[in-house]
Amino acid sequence: MSHSSFDYQLALLESQLQELGRSLLDGNPVVLQGASTKLQQLAVDLIQMADEFGRARLSGVPDLARRIRALSGGLATVRESLLRRAAYVDHALALVVPATQQKSTYAGVKTYGSPIRQSGAFSVLAA
Repeated sequence: MSHSSFDYQLALLESQLQELGRSLLDGNPVVLQGASTKLQQLAVDLIQMADEFGRARLSGVPDLARRIRALSGGLATVRESLLRRAAYVDHALALVVPATQQKSTYAGVKTYGSPIRQSGAFSVLAA
């Protein structure tokens, strides 16, 4: 295995990360899922290549370390964008269908073991 094959795999991963960012902006969930799946597989392949090649030998190459750090930062940015998108969708869904925000079927009902609610017929006086 040579540096060129590792560089090629790294380039594939970088281009897939860019494609994932574009699909996130487009908002098409099918394309987004496909791009995410492909990115995940490319990342797994890169890790396997790094294990085969020897991570110690790869850490000595400053250009590869820089590119991997840039990929890590890009992944963090995409992850934050995905979290923002999920919050936006949850908020929009709550506006359109308010029943989706109901916590549970019996949210207002006291559960077993909770203090008994007084009916008001017998007031408790405390001095």
